[in-house]
Amino acid sequence: MASGSNNQAGQPGTTKKYWDPFYYAGKEVALSHLEPHEFLCITPDGNARKIRAVYSPHVFTRSATDTDPATHVCFDNRVFCPNRYQDALYLPGIIQNLPNTKVFQTWEERNYVYLTVDTPFRNDRYHVFFELKKSGGKRNKHVLLRIESAYRASASGYLPPENPNSIRFSVLIQNTYMGRAIRFARR
Repeated sequence: MASGSNNQAGQPGTTKKYWDPFYYAGKEVALSHLEPHEFLCITPDGNARKIRAVYSPHVFTRSATDTDPATHVCFDNRVFCPNRYQDALYLPGIIQNLPNTKVFQTWEERNYVYLTVDTPFRNDRYHVFFELKKSGGKRNKHVLLRIESAYRASASGYLPPENPNSIRFSVLIQNTYMGRAIRFARR
């Protein structure tokens, strides 16, 4: 199995790809929907901030177990998960809609989570975990949005705090871009 990487084709005229070809059960698995992409977020100060979204392989893999064949292990001791992969087909659309949502702080406090039910044929929550950081040089400043993981509530042991701290995504982007600390009210 090939692993994903920040691969760049070296031949003139070739398309740069983030993910190497990936095979599962002898068939190529398309990962083109998880190529990095950019979108704008209008922040409360009236600016349109550029966000670059990149995806971790955790959005379409799960932790390997002792019962998984060694030949199926890929991406840092993980295994392809068809269910996570199916849900990940909707991730780019969910991510592009984040400027219109509230997100929550996780227990780790460096990461955030968006809880949604916006994928077809399912009614359990879809947890989308991500982290943000300011990136780019003087002329290309943006916020890097790294989607660390995404999975169904029924497939995880993660339980959000009883009263999670929420923040509008656009405020979070503004504070990240401006280098301001995120402060939540005490509960």
